[in-house]
Amino acid sequence: MALGALATHLVFVGFTVLGGFLACLVPWLLLPHLGAALWGGRMAATRAACPLSRIENWGRTGAGRPTLDERGFVAHYFEGRFYPRRWARRVELVVGGLVVGSWLAFANR
Repeated sequence: MALGALATHLVFVGFTVLGGFLACLVPWLLLPHLGAALWGGRMAATRAACPLSRIENWGRTGAGRPTLDERGFVAHYFEGRFYPRRWARRVELVVGGLVVGSWLAFANR
């Protein structure tokens, strides 16, 4: 269960960040990307608990593994590994810029 939630999370985060560029090639993906971007933006802004994190934590607990970082999936798997934790808000702003940039690219295609 935890592995499935992890895989789903990775795909969702990737689609949230890069889905707008993919929509330039496959236009019908724009609406699902808008939904993903709104959800991702909400999660970043409010720090709300994600249902996929709850599922992953349930699976991890059942397997005797420690749960995710209390700040969630991105903090657990990305912060401190791909960029320093102190850069978290900066990275969120860059990701937001990528999303908006992908929408501009879509509009100008």
